[in-house]
Amino acid sequence: METNAPVFDATRPVAIQLRGPDGVKTIRVRFPSDDEWVERQRRRKVIVKNLGRGISETQIPNGEDIDAALLAKIRTEEEPEVDAFEAQKVIEQLATCDVDDVVLVGDSFRVVLRVLGGSVTHLLKMPSAKDVNTYRRAFARVLDLPFNRQELTINVRAAADLYKKLTDATEGYAGDVPIVHQAVAVKAAVDALDASFQEDRDANF
Repeated sequence: METNAPVFDATRPVAIQLRGPDGVKTIRVRFPSDDEWVERQRRRKVIVKNLGRGISETQIPNGEDIDAALLAKIRTEEEPEVDAFEAQKVIEQLATCDVDDVVLVGDSFRVVLRVLGGSVTHLLKMPSAKDVNTYRRAFARVLDLPFNRQELTINVRAAADLYKKLTDATEGYAGDVPIVHQAVAVKAAVDALDASFQEDRDANF
């Protein structure tokens, strides 16, 4: 799978524009490294509170402060000033990675993602049941807390490990695939595999 016009290059400087009451701010940064994305995710403790009747509330305490710390590392220009909530918006834009399509192609999944700059494609081999089990056990760590709460910590390295095992080819990248994209591509393939199992089970019932 080849493309003549890569749409994503993690080594290319990025300019993020933020619109606010005082006009537009242009924030110039480099794209975070895989280690920086991993550390950000490790520090983002997701708190899920069960409110009863099947309703839950999800919070990420101090998420904006975590993103402000990351932004401080990757900025290439100190001005203009931004607060923690603006920093969070910048990091969220850099992390943009949405699934546009997942198609079964033989024994592989073709995953199309919409990322900063355009659309990219990943061709991933179908994971085995053991692959999926190992990935899920390592990807999320859940702790039960008092007052009907749970703390969820995500380990994106687990997704990267499975991605390296499954990936056949990519389109749209100039250089390495960032770990944040790997994680979304792997989840999309695993979800598609689960859906196919459900369809097979329904057909055989």
